[in-house]
Amino acid sequence: MKLCDEYKKYKWKPMTNKFELDYRELLADIIKYGECAENRTDIKTQVLFNRNMNIDLRSGFPILTGKKIFFDKAYHEYVWFKEGMVTTKYLNDNGITWWNQYANKDGYIGKTYGYQLRNYNGEFDQLEYVINEIKLNSRRAHISLWNPEEIAAVILPVCYTGFTFVRINNVLNMQMQFRSSDVFLGLPYDIIVGALLLTEVAKFCDLEAGELGINISNAHVYKNHYSQSLEYLQNPIYDLPEYDSITNKLLNYKHGPFIGAKLNN
Repeated sequence: MKLCDEYKKYKWKPMTNKFELDYRELLADIIKYGECAENRTDIKTQVLFNRNMNIDLRSGFPILTGKKIFFDKAYHEYVWFKEGMVTTKYLNDNGITWWNQYANKDGYIGKTYGYQLRNYNGEFDQLEYVINEIKLNSRRAHISLWNPEEIAAVILPVCYTGFTFVRINNVLNMQMQFRSSDVFLGLPYDIIVGALLLTEVAKFCDLEAGELGINISNAHVYKNHYSQSLEYLQNPIYDLPEYDSITNKLLNYKHGPFIGAKLNN
């Protein structure tokens, strides 16, 4: 018997909501050990370099429970991204307005997330490409949203810059790369987008969704989010809910109160 087969005989009980415990450790580490740095905004940040998380989707859907997260808004932003939309109409129709500040008077936001996914260099559908590569069991299933030739065509360059899919037998994993992440405010919603992408691609390829890897080059917390971060860290957390891919809803999502924070432009 091979060693890996022997290992599989043992049933390991997963930690309760390990995802949120790992997220809280990242958030607390940035506040405690991060270095104060200036940035494009008027609000300074605490910054740590090259931080990582591995999130097992088989242990529940990765949404924070210590504070309320608006899953429907994250879901609609995912659909907007996946379908390659380049205006704010769909977002506005579903109650999402924060992208409006980056759009022109016609609601056009430029060649950003969805455009690069479905129309890279005006002609290449990267989502179709990775699905074909995954089905071939290829190690070349990678999406790049960072297109240097078209950075000038957007007001806000992408924060998550790419995805690498790793198929191991019948389990599909995905690493999500961030050049920069607002860990308190933005990261929880971006993790939902990544989890939905991995879940849907795995289902389309008749595979099981496994781990979502998060790699952040510049992991930061804004100074004016300190009190909100500490409030969240003191709240209890709960078991992760399950995601129903038929209704696109979360089942049994128990959470703490909503904690508001100012978006720093």
